[in-house]
Amino acid sequence: MKVFGKEIGKAIKFPPFIDQFVSKLLPNHNNKEMVTVPYANISDEDKAFELSIALSGMDKEDVQMEIWGNYLTIRAKSQAQKEKKEKNWIRTEFVNHSFYRAFELPVNADTEKVVAQMKNGRLDIKMGKKNTLKAQRTITVN
Repeated sequence: MKVFGKEIGKAIKFPPFIDQFVSKLLPNHNNKEMVTVPYANISDEDKAFELSIALSGMDKEDVQMEIWGNYLTIRAKSQAQKEKKEKNWIRTEFVNHSFYRAFELPVNADTEKVVAQMKNGRLDIKMGKKNTLKAQRTITVN
């Protein structure tokens, strides 16, 4: 069964341009940014595809979604600062958190009918389906 273009139980291979973009976000020894891949729930309903992603600690202003060709890309970046003052010293900690995910869209996904809502640290996306079935017709052989 395919869900968002992914065969269940098989790994998906992203196009090179997505792999290159992701590699720029991955942490290295000089980068103090924490990169994660949040879990996603995907369902194929009668009239729409539904996708939910857990983004605890993030606000809707932190999230950016785009459709590139037949891929839905979702990325987010947030920053937090914690300051602690005791006696004669001050400690300040900065945390940068980001993620990036790309989902291949099925051929019947209607990219004109997309609704996204962020509530309580959960991003819910609903994408309508196109009616890809054509009416039956008879073809005359000459």
